[in-house]
Amino acid sequence: MVKIKHIGNIYKIRIELDGLLNEQSEWNLQKVTLQHVKSKKTLNFPANTWLSRNRDGRDFVCELPVVEAGKPIYPTRLMVKAFEVETVSLGELQKVLLRCEANAKSQYWYCDKVIVREAETNSEYVFNCGRWLPFMSQGVIHSEIELYPQEGNWKITVVTGDFETAGTTATVFIYAYGENKASGPIILGSGKHQLFNPRSEDTFKIDFRDLGQLYKIRIGHDNTGNDPSWYLEEVRLRRVVPLSDEEICLPVECWLAEDKGEGDTWREVAIRNPTKELLPLLLYEIHVYTGTKLGAETDANVYINLIGTRGDAGKRKLHRSKNNDVKFRHGQMDIFCIKAVSLGDLEKVLINHDGAGPGNGWFLDKIVIKHKEGKEAQEVVFPCNRWLDENQDDGKTERELTANKDDNSKKAFLKAQRWRVQVKTEGDSPEPQECKRTLVIYGSKGKSDELLLSSQNPRYVCFLPRATDEFIVETIDLGDVYKIRVSCDDVPGFEGWHLKSFRLEVLHTRQELNFDCNCWLSLNREDKELVKEFPAVNEDQKTLPVYKYVVSVHIGDRWGAETFANVYITLYGKRGDTGVRKLHTSLAKGRKFQRNKVDSFLVEAVSLSDLQKVVIGHDGEGYGAGMYLKMVTVKESQNSDKEWVFPWWNWLDTHLGLCETVCEIATVGIRLITSPKLPEINMKSSGLWIMNITGSDMSNEVDPIYLFFVFYGNLNHKKLPLQVTGKAIQIKDELADIGSLYKVQVTGPHSELKQPWHLDSLHMKHTGTKEEMYLAFDCWFNPNEDKCVELPALYADQEPLPVVEYTIHLHTGDLKKADATGEAYLCIQGEKSDSGKRWLNSRNSLITFPRGQVDVFKIKAVYLGRLNQVLVGFKSLKRDDWFLEKVVIKEVFYPFSAHVFVHNDWINKHSKKDFVEVVIPLKETPVTSLSPKNVDTKSRGRWQTWVHCTQIPEDVPDIQVVVFGQKGKSSSQKVQNLNDNPFLFTLGDIGDITKISFVLSDPCLARGIKLHKLRLKDLDTKQELGFHTEDQYLFGEDGSETVTELAAVRPDKPPLREVLYSISIHTGTLPASGTDADVFITVFGEQGDSCKRRLRHSNFERGQVCVSEMRAVDLGQLRKVLVEHHNVGYGAGWYLEQIIIHESGKTDDQHAFSCQQWLDSGVGDAQTERMLKLLGKIRNGMLTGKIYGTWNVFVTISDVSSSSVNPKMSLTVCGEKGISTSVIFPKGSLKKKEIYETSVELNKKFNTIFKVRLEIEDTGEGDTWHCCEVKLQHRESENVLEFPFCHNFSDEEGGRVVELPVLTAGSPFPTVKSYVLYITTGASSGSGTDADVYVMLQGLLGDTGRRKLIRKGDDNFTKGKVDVFQVEAVDLGTLQRMVVEKGKGSAWFLEKIIVKDSAASGTETLFMAQTWLKDKRDGKRTASVTLNITEIQERRSTSEWLLGKEQLNSEGTWRIYFTKHQEETKADFEKLSENISKLVMVFYGRNGKSNLVSMENKLEHQAKNQITYDIHLPSDLGTLYKVRLGLQSSENSISQLFLRHFKMQNTSTLDTFSLTINKTLPLSLNGDRWIEFPVEWPLKEALSVVTYHLTVFSRNILSEKNLLHMTASIYGTHGDTGDRSLLWSLQNVQQGDDNESFLVIVDAVELGELDKVVLLISSKTDCKLDIKKLHLKEALKEYPIYVFEVNEAFSVDADKPEIQREIAVSFVIRGDKQKNDIDNNLHKEGSKASDLTEYTIKVYTGDQRGAGTDANVHIILFGNEDKSEVFQLSQSLEYQDPFERGKVDTFKIETKKLGSLYSIEIGHDGKGFASGWFLEKVEITDTSSNSVYCFNCNRWLADDESDGRTIVQLYV
Repeated sequence: MVKIKHIGNIYKIRIELDGLLNEQSEWNLQKVTLQHVKSKKTLNFPANTWLSRNRDGRDFVCELPVVEAGKPIYPTRLMVKAFEVETVSLGELQKVLLRCEANAKSQYWYCDKVIVREAETNSEYVFNCGRWLPFMSQGVIHSEIELYPQEGNWKITVVTGDFETAGTTATVFIYAYGENKASGPIILGSGKHQLFNPRSEDTFKIDFRDLGQLYKIRIGHDNTGNDPSWYLEEVRLRRVVPLSDEEICLPVECWLAEDKGEGDTWREVAIRNPTKELLPLLLYEIHVYTGTKLGAETDANVYINLIGTRGDAGKRKLHRSKNNDVKFRHGQMDIFCIKAVSLGDLEKVLINHDGAGPGNGWFLDKIVIKHKEGKEAQEVVFPCNRWLDENQDDGKTERELTANKDDNSKKAFLKAQRWRVQVKTEGDSPEPQECKRTLVIYGSKGKSDELLLSSQNPRYVCFLPRATDEFIVETIDLGDVYKIRVSCDDVPGFEGWHLKSFRLEVLHTRQELNFDCNCWLSLNREDKELVKEFPAVNEDQKTLPVYKYVVSVHIGDRWGAETFANVYITLYGKRGDTGVRKLHTSLAKGRKFQRNKVDSFLVEAVSLSDLQKVVIGHDGEGYGAGMYLKMVTVKESQNSDKEWVFPWWNWLDTHLGLCETVCEIATVGIRLITSPKLPEINMKSSGLWIMNITGSDMSNEVDPIYLFFVFYGNLNHKKLPLQVTGKAIQIKDELADIGSLYKVQVTGPHSELKQPWHLDSLHMKHTGTKEEMYLAFDCWFNPNEDKCVELPALYADQEPLPVVEYTIHLHTGDLKKADATGEAYLCIQGEKSDSGKRWLNSRNSLITFPRGQVDVFKIKAVYLGRLNQVLVGFKSLKRDDWFLEKVVIKEVFYPFSAHVFVHNDWINKHSKKDFVEVVIPLKETPVTSLSPKNVDTKSRGRWQTWVHCTQIPEDVPDIQVVVFGQKGKSSSQKVQNLNDNPFLFTLGDIGDITKISFVLSDPCLARGIKLHKLRLKDLDTKQELGFHTEDQYLFGEDGSETVTELAAVRPDKPPLREVLYSISIHTGTLPASGTDADVFITVFGEQGDSCKRRLRHSNFERGQVCVSEMRAVDLGQLRKVLVEHHNVGYGAGWYLEQIIIHESGKTDDQHAFSCQQWLDSGVGDAQTERMLKLLGKIRNGMLTGKIYGTWNVFVTISDVSSSSVNPKMSLTVCGEKGISTSVIFPKGSLKKKEIYETSVELNKKFNTIFKVRLEIEDTGEGDTWHCCEVKLQHRESENVLEFPFCHNFSDEEGGRVVELPVLTAGSPFPTVKSYVLYITTGASSGSGTDADVYVMLQGLLGDTGRRKLIRKGDDNFTKGKVDVFQVEAVDLGTLQRMVVEKGKGSAWFLEKIIVKDSAASGTETLFMAQTWLKDKRDGKRTASVTLNITEIQERRSTSEWLLGKEQLNSEGTWRIYFTKHQEETKADFEKLSENISKLVMVFYGRNGKSNLVSMENKLEHQAKNQITYDIHLPSDLGTLYKVRLGLQSSENSISQLFLRHFKMQNTSTLDTFSLTINKTLPLSLNGDRWIEFPVEWPLKEALSVVTYHLTVFSRNILSEKNLLHMTASIYGTHGDTGDRSLLWSLQNVQQGDDNESFLVIVDAVELGELDKVVLLISSKTDCKLDIKKLHLKEALKEYPIYVFEVNEAFSVDADKPEIQREIAVSFVIRGDKQKNDIDNNLHKEGSKASDLTEYTIKVYTGDQRGAGTDANVHIILFGNEDKSEVFQLSQSLEYQDPFERGKVDTFKIETKKLGSLYSIEIGHDGKGFASGWFLEKVEITDTSSNSVYCFNCNRWLADDESDGRTIVQLYV
């Protein structure tokens, strides 16, 4: 029989074996039946299970469902599923993660527990779950839960109330608090799952291990479900492990509901400790003050957690305000109550809300918590004054508030006085706005709190115009009231308050006080103040004056000293304070609180009497948000002649200095505003210093006190004794010979004082100079104390020296008997003066210096300057000897340095003196920097940004920003506004920010944008970064730049400097090298990149050097350059030779970046951008003096290496022709951030240094090592060579070896080339190898050194495979040979190696090997082979690099661009556009020429600085090679047309060419109106412009020339000249009786071989002309002369059409050394020139079967000066039938002078039977110098042999 409370419908039972069980216990349970005694209803619970731990999936507990009709009523939880999981051993299991994803409730899963057994160890882990998955908590559905393998050691029973509505649908949680720690939230379960039903008891096993003695629990729920309200009866706790019979009953008996009871869903219950009193349950009254800022209110749910010394109250919802219907309104105070077990002293509050999105934020002013514990009432204030808003401040909606330390947290609730306050408002005051108005009352006994003037009735409106408002306030007993202060909050849009008067009445005495105010509290009217003070008017005493104090804030001259935070100050005097005042309007111009600036502010207040201190602070949060404050000075008015001085000389920053944002500064005295005379006091000064000393009263019964005043000047110091007998003492002295007084020291004698005495001040005034100062010492001299205080002298316009705290570390040696006991003092000597003798031991006591210990002392002294020595005095009563190792003195905050004084000797050793003094000089001053406090919060890279600009264009441009850090840079992000409104940058993890770049996306601006402010704030760490914005424009003052960079400024750390870089762009000299494209450049250095910059040149012309300047934050060591343009189309690109960059003004720091490639979309790889590596630094002159000898080597290592163990490296210095020497850097010697020094010896063979090679010898896998620079310096000649490697060395291709050349200004730069190796392994079996392979390329200019070929997989050097490797080296010149080496391993058959030069006009060099490389038998030597060149083939650049542009199609529409030149005026350009329609053109192509193309009526497109026209070429002229320009009209009155440059582009093919003209058309108004230009295309030979001399021989032309019009058109193989006038600008005119001649000059693109002239003749009158002949030649050449015989008389009729005659060339005069060769067939070779060279050619045909050939053999010779024409080798001097097997044929040829031969091309045409030919070699003798050149071939030239080639290039 069991008794069960009503628990609703029973759906399960749980059965558990309890008692003394062991692991072997078990019970077989078949079934359970329950029958109700009265109703006889029966419930069946089939089981058929074991309660045992010896059987799979079983335990001593099971749950059984009710079964009806064979089915359980509720889902069974008895199913046991077994799974096997194989894994590497996890050790002892710690947790299990369960996850159940369900889309519908039918898929939910109830997991009872998880049991994990490990078969190997026979161990078992039980993870209790007992819940549904997924489950809901705090309104969020969770699909996952973590289970821990701990059985509960407590059984908890939760009893729900015994009535129908007592249950809950919510999820219930419990917290437990112990003496050791508190548990986290423990989920007991959800009411949705049949828990916490009415009249039920739910039992849970919970683990409370390690909590210690429990002292309270908190139980509650998440208020979810349809009916979450819960009546909790009680909670019972019983310890299970170890088992306890005692049950703890905790009655609750209350509702946990928002809508019932106290409105709280949580309840705390204290647990009695037998040894301690039961903690009380307290009522905490929470006063929440919502701010008065615009939009301060919120409708969100607000949650709070109170944290004290005894734990926390848990997160509670502030649900029900006790005093307001609507919570958290603007300017409102709401009261809430929370019950919690006593929390001890309240320390923190966590407050948050769930409002999301714009408008749901909340501005919290403060929280005040009141509670009473015992008889003591407490009130704790938690200031906030911040937004909890996702879109304001730092975006957080949770704040941790700390209790106000200055607040008296134990004040009585009840006040001593109650006041009636009546406030009158003037009639012209604006309608009241929501603005907090407060009152503070000052009396002789103290001051009140800030009293909020607000009505208790929320519907009552206060401060209406002409209204009188009444308030009741409470204060402590204030005594006699002497002033009040009234203030309003600074709320956006607040128009102000016109206050008429205040009336105060003490309720219990009826005493009245009236204040006639009549003033505005407004930032827009009168004094622009929101705070006003009013003195009390009393008949019995004088009314206090009201002063406008001038407060000056002096910001220091430190990096990052400025702040943009709001700064607040409170002035304190003998008569109260001003309250906190915001310093908002500076009397000085410019932005407030900037570096090295003094800002003055007016603070109106009732007289404070003598000022004593100021409290100054700001609301900046985070590293860099603060300021470096030198001092604050205050004067009573702007006309005052004196001011109080408050020096600080420290940071106000959360992470610097004292790490505080608020400081209290006591005054050091008063100084004059202006100095009557320079403060120089010397022997000649007339007058005395009168010094008045004030202090505390003295008893007449004691002896006088004796002190010393020491006056320090810049020349000497003087010590004056002072006998203190009373409150005021006066002394007089000249203080002669001390120079300029700069500090005063007061010290007591080293003897006992009889009574304490307070020194107030020292007032000094000179009778002669009238100089005056007031020093406020404010210190006590006590008995048994040695006091020494110092203050700086105070002079007008001079900053007082700071009083510095010196920390002294005395290091006693760790030697036997090194310790000592006695008396000690020291004196620190600096460059300014000394500290005076400072005692280290207290009065009447001794000090002990233990062995090996560091004793620390602190003294304060006026700044001593740089320390130079320290004097230590010591006396031992026991005759102890003291071994003093060293003294370290640190200046803690000013200027952050440490000084080391090393002694390492005994003191007092064998001395008989009373005190032994030692002077220890300065040993070193280690460089110390300001160390900011570590930031605990990790940054997520979210920065709030403020940008404030003026002169912003109406159409605001698109401005992007890139932020650079030490780890990288951010993505480009848009600047949201320029109006100082904050916006967000998400930067990612880029490390410490170094600079920010503004990038203009649009074209250039008309003028720059003035930048006034740039500020960044990290939303997580609160760090703030400033940027120097003085005189700063975005994109230059004229708006012509595209990027502006600013360096980040950190506190006390110099920012990166701004550098003006000079960039020289060298355009190549190849045809069509130039471009008019916009060229962009990005320069990369070790400190980031410059961002993409547009260079300011509009045209990069062939062969020219364009210089641009780029202003950027220092990039550090330059590393690479990205250059690009966006022109598309063949010919629209650019051939870039190189770029040279250096700092403007510096010529010794030039960095070269070699390119030597096309950037053209129609050439080569079609790339229009190139990344250029740094080639090196350029020397200004050649190396001088000795090259051989010893060179010091300095290796600079960076900190980016991945391995702490750096590798073994070698440096090789290379001279000419393979001379080199190396030096090894041992492993471990190259350490991060260090400079490694060694030396290298060069022998006498070195007459120059050509390059250096740095290579890695060995390294670990994955390790990298970064070298910044290698510097060589000759020990004798002082020659210096710098090689900026900037390379990561690693064991991968391209990572092991780097070479850099020596670059000398004025000499061609060697380049670094990439040599691509194609290595073919033999195809026979066993040809491959697994060994390492090394190669060395050798050329005319040196070698690569031995290079290891890095394998890229397992299939390198396998049978028949071609492996490709790349070797980078300084240009080797013509390759000569190659050394191939195989390391230890299997043998390798090397077939051949082809080396390709990666340059566009490179070569392919074949090295045939066909040899085995096998290990040597002795095992010491490696297998190697030296290969000579077999064959070299020039790659045909046209076919390989023109992307199919062998022949261009010119048909179609061409667009002509006329662009305004940067030097061209606007008027000139407009004139061009007016006259351009008169322009006519003729185009010439390989297929013919076009008709006359006129620009008249062509479609025109106008843009800024550019005009374009479209023309149409109806037929394909082929590749265009020249253009002829002219003007349409022949009238003399035509306007002239000046053309600088134009570009043409085919609109379909995008083929582009440009013409640089710089000519005015017509060239002559009465003569030649045509001008011709060749068209240049990339990688195609271009024609040149030639001046032709045309001589006309006639009889009577000259006499008729004024009436004649006569033109000639000259034709050649390259087209014609068009019709050119023959009768203008005649030269060499010769006239005889029967003949005459004259010379006409014709400029035209070279015509090639001339073949005819077409004459056109017309006349104004009838006449006869007799023309004999025409002679035509190039002006610069004497020959050939083309002769055109005419011999015809022309009858010209004025009325008939012009006469046209075509005259073919008659003969050509080739030269006068030979007979004039009259050759009418103009297509044969011309006569030989005068300076010909004869060559003898011997051709060796191989002695192999079929070696001879009958084909036609040709040869071309290549020398270093020129190349020969093609010679057919047909007339052998020995044999009639040349090139037979085994024969040698000799030929003689004559050609122009070629210089030294280095190469030949030889081959045949493949004609004839068996044309294949085996050529052994060719020998050529230059008969003029007897030089013999040998060209080896040893191969077949046959289309059916080897590679099928019949033509080869051979090299010497």
